[in-house]
Amino acid sequence: MPDWQKIQKVGIPTRYAVATVAFVNFIYVYMLRLNVNIVIVAMVNYTAIPHTNITTAEECGHDAAGNNNTEIRPDFTDGEFQWDERLQSLVSGSFFWGYIITQLVGGRLAERIGTKYMFAALQIAVGIVTVCLPALANVGIEFFIMGRVMLGLAQGALVPSMQPLVAKWAPEPERNSFATFIFSGCQMGTILGTLFSGMMADSLGWKAVFYIEGSLSLIVVSAWLFFIYDSPAVHPRISRQEREYIESATVSSKNSRKLPVPWMAIIKSPPCWALLSATLGYNWAFYMLLTELPIYMRNIMHFNLKDNSMLSALPWLLMWIISIVAAKISDLIVKRNWVSINTTRKTFNTIAFCGPALCLTIVSFIGCDRYWTLAMLTLAVGLLGASYSGILINHLDLAPNFAGTLYGLVAGVACISSWVAPLVVATLTEAEQTLARWRIAFLLCAGILTANAIIFILLGSTERQEWDRAVGEDADSIRNVGEAPSSKHQLLKSVTLSSS
Repeated sequence: MPDWQKIQKVGIPTRYAVATVAFVNFIYVYMLRLNVNIVIVAMVNYTAIPHTNITTAEECGHDAAGNNNTEIRPDFTDGEFQWDERLQSLVSGSFFWGYIITQLVGGRLAERIGTKYMFAALQIAVGIVTVCLPALANVGIEFFIMGRVMLGLAQGALVPSMQPLVAKWAPEPERNSFATFIFSGCQMGTILGTLFSGMMADSLGWKAVFYIEGSLSLIVVSAWLFFIYDSPAVHPRISRQEREYIESATVSSKNSRKLPVPWMAIIKSPPCWALLSATLGYNWAFYMLLTELPIYMRNIMHFNLKDNSMLSALPWLLMWIISIVAAKISDLIVKRNWVSINTTRKTFNTIAFCGPALCLTIVSFIGCDRYWTLAMLTLAVGLLGASYSGILINHLDLAPNFAGTLYGLVAGVACISSWVAPLVVATLTEAEQTLARWRIAFLLCAGILTANAIIFILLGSTERQEWDRAVGEDADSIRNVGEAPSSKHQLLKSVTLSSS
């Protein structure tokens, strides 16, 4: 009788502990990435900005019966800094000036030296910079922007460095759910960061947000160092059975650190270009909504800081739920061979792109209806979560050996839209916070999403690329992504999943 049929229950599988700690660290990453987008509302003195246009209060500051409602006003106009819309956009976007640089090299660096200590060092650096941000803001906005650039430099390598870790720890039948759970920490971080940053700024002051959240790096890094190892082979507490299962159900080469990067093959690959195009579109929508949604809800919908933070968190909560549900459905579809993995990826990606495009188009013509606007914006952000079963897992489909490099390259270039989108919206709405101006911003985003959904359908692929294989590796020796696992894999998985 084979050994894997004698496995006893040994507790929570180690890979689940790895995924959970990685998930928590991604929550922290995004809390520190976006807190300034919430806190800036309390930092800026809006009434002191000479050109700030308050036509918005007259345009949407009324109830459904058409009566003036002058009580629906922001109650946080007494901040310390006179930063106009363009400067606020620079503060938010400056993060990506540093982020784009380390995105390009972070994945490859993690492939060569490992993820564990590199990730921990960067998390500590992120915490230190965050604690220093209030002091930098008091010195001058240029120093505050410099701090945001440094934060971007530290965080830029974090996400691509996770790709090699996922490639080594995620068994093929669980890959989508495993990766989605980890990276959905981005949405949970957005939710918790939006809620708690707003509440802390409202009750303790905006400086407390940076001090408290920055100090949390000591906790999350301690958990990371204890639970995370670069591969099952070097983990001291994993069972032999689980290690053998993971190693037999992953496709990355054992000598992947020594493989030369096939740069020209990547550049000439149509699926890689389709992935890049789709990521540009995704980043445009994600970061436009992430950075501008609080501003829209303040200037157009007239929510105060506490309401703004709580209501702004709703879309990201829905996005987190949809990302998890979509991943489970995607895995189920692939395992039962209802449709191909290629069709599954493109279907979920189309939902993730065209759904929000439709919602944003509706928002553009709703007018001042607060409840329908909130519902449509929530749904628009939520449906983006389906992309975790689309383009956001596609790097591992195309090149598991170079998943970090490919992710870093694609995400690094796509960072352009991450800071261009908020800047475009700020330029459109500068000194004219009106429905007409915001309509242009929403329709532009809808058009970009629709166009990139079509490009990914036409050129995207899930086939593992030939240039990802090691020299002499037999193309048939490794199962294609999406192929049903063998009975041995199924049995091992069923036993390890049954652990209590």
